[in-house]
Amino acid sequence: MKKYAIVLFSALFVFALATNAQDKPAEKRGKGPTIEERVAKMATDLGLTDEVKASVKTLMEKQDVERKKFMTDNDKESPDFRTKMKEFSKAQGAELKAVIGDEKFKKLQELRAAQRQSEQKPSQKPEQKPE
Repeated sequence: MKKYAIVLFSALFVFALATNAQDKPAEKRGKGPTIEERVAKMATDLGLTDEVKASVKTLMEKQDVERKKFMTDNDKESPDFRTKMKEFSKAQGAELKAVIGDEKFKKLQELRAAQRQSEQKPSQKPEQKPE
């Protein structure tokens, strides 16, 4: 009887681990940094004042609502979706530029480009030369 209990307990344990392991990636999927985290990072990277941080936060909250509405209103499969999305992003970028200024916006664009570039390049190990 002990053997059956041990086998049953082991099977339950393995099943629980497998179920738990499958749930974790689904929880993380699609969740990026919050608006507060994005504003805080932007403030440290660009040296924003408290007034500008507050303005950026309200702007990002407004843009988040607009972006969600844009995504639900437009068909992602349509051929002109990409162009609409680019225009939408440019308009939102112009709003942000008006709040933080030209110099800081340019620096932000450079930081974003560097971030994209580092995400695209897989980490390459240096090749070892045969001796």
